[in-house]
Formats: sequence, structure tokens, C-alpha cells
Amino acid sequence: MKIKEVSFYKSISINDEKAFFDNRKEIIFVWRSNVWKSSLMNCVFNKKDLVKTSSKPWKTRTANLFLLNNKYYYTDLPGYWFAKLWKDLKENLDNLISWYIEERKNNIKKIVMLIDSKIWPQEKDIEMFNFISKLEFPIIIVLSKIDRLNKTFIMKSQKYAEKIFFWQQILWVSSVKKTWIKELNQILFESLRF
Repeated sequence: MKIKEVSFYKSISINDEKAFFDNRKEIIFVWRSNVWKSSLMNCVFNKKDLVKTSSKPWKTRTANLFLLNNKYYYTDLPGYWFAKLWKDLKENLDNLISWYIEERKNNIKKIVMLIDSKIWPQEKDIEMFNFISKLEFPIIIVLSKIDRLNKTFIMKSQKYAEKIFFWQQILWVSSVKKTWIKELNQILFESLRF
């Protein structure tokens, strides 16, 4: 499958209790702060600035749906942990993430969990992974910023990630050099076939 067209579709907030959902298959992106999520999604879409990049990593406060080939959704959820946010806002964002994932459980074909490879998985990453695993969603761990690492660090980080995430599918990517983006797309396309 090739990406023939992709466009922003709509945003959904925690207050949209009557949000309309259709039966399109969906890929979900979950992430923690400063993982270059927007850059990665733009690489996946082969677009320069469809997914907006902000100087404030906590600015995404809605579920943002992108329509792919007029057939599938690729959804950008808010980051699941930001140290600088107020407690109430953190809770609202966490609630939005869990509500959205559970609401769309019959349509989600893959969850892309994006992690900064430079600092390795953090406690909140592991908590999110456990939450997703309990719901038995298919997941791929995507470690970003590989272009900033040497081979020795990559090998150590790979072993650590495999141990932490119980040998889940793990892929290293660079949105700068577009390393493994083609392979990531192929994995996501395959998941949408079923």
C-alpha cells in the first residue's frame, strides 16, 4: 500500500462525549515529551509540516485524526506525561488517552509507542506500555533519534528495551535521516490489512 493522500480530519477533546466515531481502521501514536513525534509522523506521511511542531511539547491536548487514503485514521494522542503541567491538566490528558483508546478498541489495528532512544524508557513509558498490554492491543515500540547515537549505545539500548518491553517488536528510526521509516510504514500498512 502507498500513501496517495493524507489530510487532517478532526480533533477530539475529553469534553466531546458525543464524538462521532465511524468504523475506519486506525493506527494510534502515543508518546512522552520531546521524542520528535511530529517530525516522525510527517516522515511517515511524507509531508513537511502536516503535523504541526511546537516549541512547547505539551501543546497537543486533543486526539488529532489524520485521514489516510480516505480510508484509515492515523491518530496523534496527547503526550502521556509532562512534568511542567498542572495536576488537573495532566489528569485530563491521561483521561483522554485512556478514554480514546478504550472507545476505539475495535478499530485500532496497531499502537505506535514512541520513545526517546537517547534516555531509554522511563517509568511513565513502562506504565503506558503496561496499560496497552493489559488491553491486548498490538503494539510496536519505536525508538527515535537514532542518528544521535553511536553503535555501542544502540546495542545496549536495544537489549534494555527488549528486556523492559518483553521482546515486543522494536524499531529504531530517525526522522532526520529517514532511517527505517519505509520499514515502519510497511509494518503499519500490514496491520491495516486485517
